[in-house]
Amino acid sequence: MARKLKVGVIGLGMMGTTHLDIYAQMSEVEVVAIADTNPDLLDGSLQAKGNIEGQAAGSVKALNVKKYSDGMGLVSDPKVELVDICVGTHLHFSFVEAALIQEKHVLIEKPLARSAEQARRIVELAKCSTKVVMSAMCLRYWPAWLWLKKAIDDNRFGACLSLNCRRHTSHPPGDFYSNSEQCGGALLDLHIHDTDFINFCFGMPQAVFSQGHLGPSGGIDYVSTQYIYNQAQRAIVHAEGTWDLQEGYGFSMSYTANFENATLNYVLADEETLMLFVAGDEPKNVELPDGMGYEFEIRECVDTILENRSTDMNLLNQAADSLVIIEAEQASIKYCSVVPIKERLD
Repeated sequence: MARKLKVGVIGLGMMGTTHLDIYAQMSEVEVVAIADTNPDLLDGSLQAKGNIEGQAAGSVKALNVKKYSDGMGLVSDPKVELVDICVGTHLHFSFVEAALIQEKHVLIEKPLARSAEQARRIVELAKCSTKVVMSAMCLRYWPAWLWLKKAIDDNRFGACLSLNCRRHTSHPPGDFYSNSEQCGGALLDLHIHDTDFINFCFGMPQAVFSQGHLGPSGGIDYVSTQYIYNQAQRAIVHAEGTWDLQEGYGFSMSYTANFENATLNYVLADEETLMLFVAGDEPKNVELPDGMGYEFEIRECVDTILENRSTDMNLLNQAADSLVIIEAEQASIKYCSVVPIKERLD
């Protein structure tokens, strides 16, 4: 019998429960421990809800595993090989550091850390470790977004002329999302998805110009950013993110990408569609693989460990660089000015 990777999940909110659902479908994985400071989440009498159909669908009630009220206890559990960190962003660094000291593999929910400085420190820890360290930036693995990435890279429709990304929802409930010191507001907790994907596709911009305003978290809960690239890059790139919409709005994410010879329009709201428009042809509904980015990213992490591959430092560095871009966006909003990224890196 092939050995099973033994996993412990810290944090049983929406993402932690979603991760557990995915592990339950993987024959080569055994969840051996879970942790949460909330006893109702830990025993399954309370369950977090997702904002996309398919998230957080299962329950921990039936799990016959070790349960910890302190995540550090799980980190120290000798049975745990992979520590899956789904706690608040402000706690990411401390758990990553502790897990690597205990020589555990690490999967970190987005964003990589609460600050660019903490993200840099995680990268340095990963460089010195033989264990896999992966940032769970799910858009890199989401079928519709991966389809766009490939179209940009292989020039199948010519050069990408513009990309406009949008991520809209009402303010999520809970103390964490009402504390910008912990969550970083929609700028960091929501908009980071699009910032990271833009970085993934086009690299670090030369500068950003952002506008935004404070919202219910006490931080920046609406942001609109122009990512400024040199003329050789050609693409005009923009992203808008907010969780400041009225209660009941729901959740939607979308992009419109215009190429020299085609236009792509993607929407995930009540349904998910990716439409391709080419001059002279009928609009085409692009068929996508079933599944969300979460399962594909977790599959990549598990396969990397079981196949004895090393941390993908390029992707980890990109996740850290995305925090640099976010902090430049925050500065741009504060000073209402264009902020060069190079200045943020010095």
